[in-house]
Amino acid sequence: MADGSAEARASRLSVEAAPEGATLGSRIEALPNAVRVSVMLLFWLAVWYGVVELFNVSKDFLPNPIDVLTRIVRLAWEPVGAGALLTHAWASIVRLMWGFAAAILIGVPLGLAMAYYRPLQWIIAPLFELFRYIPPIAWAPFAMFWFGAGSAAQAYVIFTSSFAPILINTFRGVQLVDSRLIDAARTLGAKSWTILFEVALPAALPHVVTGLRIGLATGWMALIAAEIVAGTGSRDGLGYLILQGQQQLHADLTIGAMVLIGILGSLIDVGIRTAERRFAYWRE
Repeated sequence: MADGSAEARASRLSVEAAPEGATLGSRIEALPNAVRVSVMLLFWLAVWYGVVELFNVSKDFLPNPIDVLTRIVRLAWEPVGAGALLTHAWASIVRLMWGFAAAILIGVPLGLAMAYYRPLQWIIAPLFELFRYIPPIAWAPFAMFWFGAGSAAQAYVIFTSSFAPILINTFRGVQLVDSRLIDAARTLGAKSWTILFEVALPAALPHVVTGLRIGLATGWMALIAAEIVAGTGSRDGLGYLILQGQQQLHADLTIGAMVLIGILGSLIDVGIRTAERRFAYWRE
């Protein structure tokens, strides 16, 4: 009996001790997401600063976070090319919106129609499959030939990047709609366009939003690449800042522009997710 009680006490102690090892992880997990992300970012910034200072890395090769932050602050009023920071950020965002809007206006209706009308899918799918495997940046030289080295060419490159994920996710979303919903609408005498936009599209909206998020991310990355390829033909945009930093050997300018690109991209994605939650009536 004594041995049995000892074993019971030992097992009870081991069960009570087990959570101690998970305490730190559980506490971190219990933190609000914004706090957790902030803590992790501060950790990696500290690692970055420590590596630069410990190994005495040249600022021309890799500046520390304080130098980069100082450069970003200076960009707020110090003009580079066509203007200061807001000028470049706004130029990139406007180009993104033009190309992204074109991808939505063409990709969503075409994805709906291809999923609903099988002959249209047979006609467009072979050409689309060839189109979507061409890297968006490969269109940059042709875009500059056709539209010049300005915003229109860069918006076209964004379109080529965003179009494919938007169309594919819309197409797949409609294909996964419960066929009983469509049959019920037909039974009630709904016309094809009514079924597409009032039945199929709302039901497929989660997939469409996923396609928008992917398309926006790929379009944002393609924009920066297009601005770099355009070179000094366009004297504004965050890609232009990266190019200027590279040409002038100002690593703080290049990395500062990269940080701003990441921040703006994250904010845009947060905006889409917020809109999705606000209008996610299909989940109710």
